[in-house]
Amino acid sequence: MMDPTLKAISDYGASLTFGQLPSEVVHEVKRRVIDTLGCGMAAYFMSAPSIARAYPLEVNACPGATILGTRQLTTPDLAAFANGVLIRYLDFNDTSISKMTGHPSNNIAAVLAAAEYAGADIQTAIVGIVLAYEVQDSLGEACQIMENGWDHVSYMAVSSAAGAGKALGLDRKQMANALALAATSNVALLQTRVGELSMWKGCASGNANRNGVFAALMARRGMEGPLEAFEGKRGFFRQLSKIAELRTFGEKRQTFRIQEDKFKSFPCDYEAQCAVHPAIELNQVLGGQVEEIEKVEVETYHRALSIAADTPDKWNPTTRETADHSIPYVVAVALARGSLWLEDFDEEHIQDPGIHRLMQKIEVKSTDEFTRVYPKASPVRIRVRIRSGQEYVREIHYPRGNPKNPMTDQEIEDKFRKLTKSVFSVSQTDIILDRLWHLEETESVGKILSLFAVREPGISAEGNA
Repeated sequence: MMDPTLKAISDYGASLTFGQLPSEVVHEVKRRVIDTLGCGMAAYFMSAPSIARAYPLEVNACPGATILGTRQLTTPDLAAFANGVLIRYLDFNDTSISKMTGHPSNNIAAVLAAAEYAGADIQTAIVGIVLAYEVQDSLGEACQIMENGWDHVSYMAVSSAAGAGKALGLDRKQMANALALAATSNVALLQTRVGELSMWKGCASGNANRNGVFAALMARRGMEGPLEAFEGKRGFFRQLSKIAELRTFGEKRQTFRIQEDKFKSFPCDYEAQCAVHPAIELNQVLGGQVEEIEKVEVETYHRALSIAADTPDKWNPTTRETADHSIPYVVAVALARGSLWLEDFDEEHIQDPGIHRLMQKIEVKSTDEFTRVYPKASPVRIRVRIRSGQEYVREIHYPRGNPKNPMTDQEIEDKFRKLTKSVFSVSQTDIILDRLWHLEETESVGKILSLFAVREPGISAEGNA
């Protein structure tokens, strides 16, 4: 007998239609797609994304799915992996409003790959994206697996299966099997995000995308999974956290979850970037005179401390993966330079001795006051004391991109343009944005992704050496 959680998700996933989505939800999907694909293209020439697409470029498939940045089709699971790594690598795409749930926009890679492979229309792809957000965020609300050492991408394997399954046109039984296969086969370890971070930190979500799409493809062909995947005595909840009850989905709530998740203004972990806003303000107050700083105290919530100021590595980062998860690093950069952007995470900037000296003056601690209001708010207070003894304080509770301090459409578009200026011409960017702002009217996923083709040394836009 199917367990209640599996039944609830599969019933909802199979029944959700485009007609049930309010216009503001469809618009929010467009905002998320623009933001997400912009983050991906900015990482196109980086090492890990290049490695991640090298094998998919060797595998031709027809029907297939586009490898983002090329016009080559590969299998949908490999496209979901390559594109998922690309999207996630800069740590600049959105993050869930739920505690320790991850980055739901990564599901977009899985849904688009499955939709293109199946020849699904754009409206079906939009529904798949909304569904994936619902599933990932609802699992994260119900089941806190990271507390027990499991990685949040374990949710994404399930949500990607749901979104991809919708794009593939799965019925209720097939959807249930896709979810069951994904839930019981793809649990990931939190060691990926502990200590000195490796390339895989930015690739684990892409791997979950790949696994979710594969589960949906297998279910489409009749593969069956365990019916008690979530609530069985050795199921997802019992093994990873606890028996949990999902809250209501989508239209039964006041909002869909895609409307609640948080955009990012800076290219780093959300818990780190919350400290960037007040640090930039303090840079302006100090006039950039960081040599006068004697001590910096950062007060934040416990989650931020446990992720972005948890080990000595965060005061001595040597990789971009550690630097973009370091409160001491991003605060030092923002105090010293008055900004934080992609170039601040290249090797030369990470090794800047002045930044390292300033980091040693930074103390980070959590407070009960701030921990109580997380995750709805992400409060940070920074106190800077200079040699004269004078202190300056700045505080923020809702960083730009939080639903209570939302980014405008123009800010989303400006972010896309800034992220993609190294890979697209202005005219190409104009065409892409026009198409994405009218996403629901577009002919097919393939027509959209073909607009993203770029040139790279040794490989044409068609993907041929």
